[in-house]
Amino acid sequence: MQPETRPISQEQLIADVKGIYAGLMMVEAKCIEVDNEQATLAQADPTSQPRLNNQQWQALISLHRTLMHEHHDFLLASQHPSASLALKRLATKHAMSARLWRHAIHSFLEILRHSLPASLEHMLAFLYLAYSMTALLYETVPVFHDIWMEYLGDLGRYRMAIEDDDTRDKEVWAAVARHWYSKCSRGAVTTGRLYHHLAILA
Repeated sequence: MQPETRPISQEQLIADVKGIYAGLMMVEAKCIEVDNEQATLAQADPTSQPRLNNQQWQALISLHRTLMHEHHDFLLASQHPSASLALKRLATKHAMSARLWRHAIHSFLEILRHSLPASLEHMLAFLYLAYSMTALLYETVPVFHDIWMEYLGDLGRYRMAIEDDDTRDKEVWAAVARHWYSKCSRGAVTTGRLYHHLAILA
């Protein structure tokens, strides 16, 4: 289902996209800063885990959630039915989908993964958040649906990988990952990594 759109002038759309992008850049810079800081601490002593309390984890989740929402707003505005071709090309020009995955989702997931088992509750919460946000993008920004499907498969694989206690849950998330990779591979027959992911899940 497509979101309801309202009539909007090209000038207003350009102003909206510029404003959203400026805010996105600020949040992205902060995410990169804190993720790099945590990654550097982990590399300095690979046997240690980041000593973050619940409040600090929640603050980091909130920061990365904000970046996901900024990306969603940018993509909705730049792909608006009234947007010019130049505006619609901005998302590809600035590699927005790759930046969303790298800075809003993947880097932080790796920090959470490195901090297991202490971070398990927070990693589960963030995975569900990232999955629901990516599913929303799949529904509302269909121009990049192949990318969103691969990301949904990746998130399903992450969720499967951290499930030790419940075999049924592990199987459910393996099936979720397989579903998205299979669906994506039908539209991208030359993408070898999708078949590699499917082979791992077989």
